[in-house]
Amino acid sequence: MKAVAGGVIAIVLLVFYVLLVHAAIAVVDCVSTAGCTELTAASFNDVKSQAMSVLGGLVSALIISELAIAKPGEAPAARLLVAASDRAKNVLRWTTWLYVAAWLVTGAWAFWTGLNHPATLPALTSVGQAWLGLSVASAYAYFGLSPS
Repeated sequence: MKAVAGGVIAIVLLVFYVLLVHAAIAVVDCVSTAGCTELTAASFNDVKSQAMSVLGGLVSALIISELAIAKPGEAPAARLLVAASDRAKNVLRWTTWLYVAAWLVTGAWAFWTGLNHPATLPALTSVGQAWLGLSVASAYAYFGLSPS
């Protein structure tokens, strides 16, 4: 039950993170499109900026910590279902990889948009740059890479 509650919380955090990044990118797209007056940089307020940053950090920390303790080639969080059925393990494997994929796509999207419009919405640019560093850290954690 504890694992299920933790999983639900993790998914809710990811959903809010994705929604905030999407909203920020919509603002950047509108502000950088001539004639678009639907959204302004001010419509993505400080509370949204802070929430996007905090949620990005929380989701990234979860992914890095799970990848750090998973064996390369093994699904993150597989240790939670050691005695579970093959079906339950498959559900966990798919859910985990979809979670990681959503984080990767959202972060890459934020990073790319921030590269192309760095001054339009600085909060998005910061989140994208932070994601880049955290994605490298997660790869190091998962594959057990070290500088030596």
